[in-house]
Amino acid sequence: MFELKPMLSALWRNKVAALLIALQLALTLAIVSNATVIVKDRLTSMARPTGMDIENIIAITFMPVPTNYDMAGAVRADLDMMRSMPGVVDASVTNQIPVSGSGSASGYFLEPNAELGDVTANYYQTDPNFINTLGLNLIQGRNFRLDEMRVRGSNESGGANVAIVTQRFAEQAFPEESALGKFLYRGNDDKPIEIIGIVERHLGAWPSWSLAGNVVFHPLLVEGNHKRYLVRTEPGKRDTIFKQLETKLSERDPQRVIHLETLTEKLASTYVADNIMVKVLSAVMTLLTFIVALGIVGLTIFWINQRAKQIGVRRALGATRANISRYYLVENTVIAGTGLVLGTAGALIINQLMVSEFSQPAMSLPMLAVCAVILLAVSLAAALVPALRAANISPAMATRSV
Repeated sequence: MFELKPMLSALWRNKVAALLIALQLALTLAIVSNATVIVKDRLTSMARPTGMDIENIIAITFMPVPTNYDMAGAVRADLDMMRSMPGVVDASVTNQIPVSGSGSASGYFLEPNAELGDVTANYYQTDPNFINTLGLNLIQGRNFRLDEMRVRGSNESGGANVAIVTQRFAEQAFPEESALGKFLYRGNDDKPIEIIGIVERHLGAWPSWSLAGNVVFHPLLVEGNHKRYLVRTEPGKRDTIFKQLETKLSERDPQRVIHLETLTEKLASTYVADNIMVKVLSAVMTLLTFIVALGIVGLTIFWINQRAKQIGVRRALGATRANISRYYLVENTVIAGTGLVLGTAGALIINQLMVSEFSQPAMSLPMLAVCAVILLAVSLAAALVPALRAANISPAMATRSV
């Protein structure tokens, strides 16, 4: 382009201001691109399917007042009552509530008495109704039978002989073969636990956990000082049954404290930190981009005011409005391009540090390119109005004193 040489010369004479804008763009690209990676990762995580009919499930926790409480009898009576209620699809007992952020995990070995090579999983103690209650998809094997259900005291040891696992756990434990019919072992216990079924998906207790989706289910009821139920309702009837359950459970047995929540509330509570992070980072990215745009507008207006007489001379010598506007847009592109090149290097270095130190996802080059293009477009848009203003300077400015 014929005006590039004098343009570079002019930029060199004002190199400090130009360099500051370029560095501001570089820093903005480095921050925005890495923040975009984090935001995308959080949004993807929150959008993952849970494997459950979250919208129609109610979670119930109760704690009895008497110390000699018949927990097993109460559980049987409660489940029978809840399953008979109109609008209830099914009900199940569990030791923990899914997607609540609270649960238990254990290491499962593939050989008896092994000390190394365990596969960690979130585990549930539940009953044969859990698949239908949660709306899980059983893709291989079978459900628990009633005769496989075991009830034991809180001070007793031992567990069930069978288990149902998620597909993710099965693939991690037995990557090259089917997990169905294989055996698992817990700690130093040489008692085998046969895998009799595989469900497609269950996110588990901790959706933000790196091993979320590694879940094992056991047909077991441990009598303790509290217990939890999951109740699945027909679509559209959750809120109505929610109100009825508290009353009916209290009437059936008033000697306990009962607390009800929906799984929708639990999931939203679990993702509070992720939602806050997405909003904060989005606000930071918007603010940084706005500040860069203001800087470009201010610098361009400053230069135009300084060069008003020169612009008038160019107009008097035949330069068109388009020539003047193009000059400042090209000048801005040179500054922005320099800053974005520096920012690209900075973004990749920062991302490598985040990946190694904080286990954040790696940044893809297409995403970095998209962020750079957006910032370039913002810088051009910011320079456009001052450039059009410069194009309107009259040739008469050449005869005026500056």
